[in-house]
Amino acid sequence: MGTPAPSLNGFPPASVPTRPGPLRRLVRTVPTALVLAGLAGAAYWGHATGWDFSPRAGGAGPPADTPPPGGEQPVVRVEPAAPGSGADSPLPGLGVRVEFASARAVEAAGVDITPAWPAPLTEQVAAAGEVRFDPGRVARIAARAGGVARRVYKTAGDPVRAGEVLALVDAAEVGKAKAEFQQALVQTRLRERARDDLVAAKGATSPPQVREAEAAVKESVVRVAAAAQALANLGLPVDPADYRTATPAEAARRLRLLGVDDTATGLAPADVTANLLPVRAPFAGVVLAADVVAGEAAEVGKPLFEVVDPSRVWVTLHVRPEEARRAAVGQRAFFRPDGGTREHPAAVVWVGAAADEATRTVPVRAEADNAAGALRASTLGRGRIVFREEPKALVVPHDAVQPFRGRSVVFVRDPDYLKPGGSKGFAARVVRTGGRDDRNTEVLAGLAAGEVVATKGSGVLLGELTRATAGR
Repeated sequence: MGTPAPSLNGFPPASVPTRPGPLRRLVRTVPTALVLAGLAGAAYWGHATGWDFSPRAGGAGPPADTPPPGGEQPVVRVEPAAPGSGADSPLPGLGVRVEFASARAVEAAGVDITPAWPAPLTEQVAAAGEVRFDPGRVARIAARAGGVARRVYKTAGDPVRAGEVLALVDAAEVGKAKAEFQQALVQTRLRERARDDLVAAKGATSPPQVREAEAAVKESVVRVAAAAQALANLGLPVDPADYRTATPAEAARRLRLLGVDDTATGLAPADVTANLLPVRAPFAGVVLAADVVAGEAAEVGKPLFEVVDPSRVWVTLHVRPEEARRAAVGQRAFFRPDGGTREHPAAVVWVGAAADEATRTVPVRAEADNAAGALRASTLGRGRIVFREEPKALVVPHDAVQPFRGRSVVFVRDPDYLKPGGSKGFAARVVRTGGRDDRNTEVLAGLAAGEVVATKGSGVLLGELTRATAGR
């Protein structure tokens, strides 16, 4: 190695700078060029936008007045109505149209269409309801005289026929009534015989004696009638004429089996007494409850059985007051129990005169046939009442009808809409509506079958109409 150069003033000698190459000079000039290009771009953007720093400037989004992609903003035209068409215009004497630049603009605005068409329409109201037995078909049966239940033939759930014996009650009052009837019969016969003897002995009797004998006979006849009525009050009707020729022994035998002759075959001879009182079903049905067993005391007025005829039931629907005004006797109704899939037909028989204080709904009662027993009392479900059925009504979907200044308006598509170059507009037209069902509204006037109206998106047209006609 060579000897280093001597230092000056004790410091090492300064290094001699070398001249940079072409590549190094190019790298050093790139940042400066980028900065200048950025400044030039900012100046151009500011000149193009007027130095507007709002969020929409510089391509951040379309201006507020820029039409949506696919078309221009709709235009509302208000002009004198065509002859004969002013009555159905939302503005008296003026025709109002909402026009689009193209069919694509109509689609971009979300407007859908459908023709008005004739279809069946059912006006009805749905309401919660419940099933109940008809109170006129429910009987709580008690013994007509106090005693002891001797036999009980039916229990809860058993079907019964009209007049079928449910139980036998041993009641002393029954035996006493039968004895009085038999005594009255015997007394009547004796007095009739005494009268006949007096009448036969004309010379040996006086008229007052005959009249006295006649009075005694009439008194006995009245007593027989009273005894027969007492038996009828106990549910043991008897006709005194049937016993007129019977001997006392035969009358006693017949009276002992009175009312129980159809059930005595199942009793021991010792149990067939004159005190037996049958408890019978007043009509055919089902035993809902049995509150007596053999040997138990049966008190007068205490229900022993509850029998119901479930072949017809009541369906009570709880209807809103505004809907109950249209309910009427004779209207058709339907009821579907919770968890069921079948609707059961019924007929309205009563509309409540007052709303329920708790629910503020009006009870509407319908009667339903229940011969098959599918409806059970206390069942809850949903029902409906049919107010009106129109087999061929002119209807449009609900969203085609819009409210405007207290009237109903539809937007009818221009007849030339589908023609090349045809108007892509919708005329605002006032219509008179009728009934409604779940999907459609009936149009009574102002629209013809086959005319095409805006459905989905008709609210957009209504908004344009409202803005354009404000102040008119």
